[in-house]
Amino acid sequence: MKPRSRTSEQGVPVGRQREWISITSLAVPTVWMAGPDGLICLDLIAVELAANGLRSGWKLTPYEAAFGTDRLLQRGVERLTISKLLGPDYRTLRNWFPEDTTPLAQALALIHAQTEANRRKAERLEPRPVPRCGTYAGAKRHERQKEPMDDVCREAKRAADRYYRQHGTYVGAPGAGPAIGDVPAASGESFDHACLTNSMES
Repeated sequence: MKPRSRTSEQGVPVGRQREWISITSLAVPTVWMAGPDGLICLDLIAVELAANGLRSGWKLTPYEAAFGTDRLLQRGVERLTISKLLGPDYRTLRNWFPEDTTPLAQALALIHAQTEANRRKAERLEPRPVPRCGTYAGAKRHERQKEPMDDVCREAKRAADRYYRQHGTYVGAPGAGPAIGDVPAASGESFDHACLTNSMES
């Protein structure tokens, strides 16, 4: 009786051929897909390694995770298993694919919408102001950044420390507020330079 031949996947470790989930081939290591925000490049080798439990120390992009989820759902793999293999949590997978038959294009459109919403939210956030010199918060900022402390910040810290020793709190201490100036974080370097200039001149 002639033994039945079995197909093998090139590059797959010996002993894993039988259960190996093939996503791509060496001839097509990457693929470009048309998405809502243009062409999307997918690393199918990374998706295949993750789908077979070989993901360690690296992450798939949301689009790659959605592509792999679509392939694994078609194979009947449970969502909890897919979550462990590919990275996104169960709730995210349920959001991307409400049904096992949800088209991949629908999931990609949802990922794009979420990405755009997060980007717009980040753009709306105002620059965080930095503590101004002459306050206790300004002195602590110099300490955190290991900068030379100017005289006004040094005096503010001394006054705040004396107040703390007497009252057990910095609330209401001289120089403890207002701790925030009108200088945005983006221009913090020029603001600090002015502090250092005052220190050098004194």
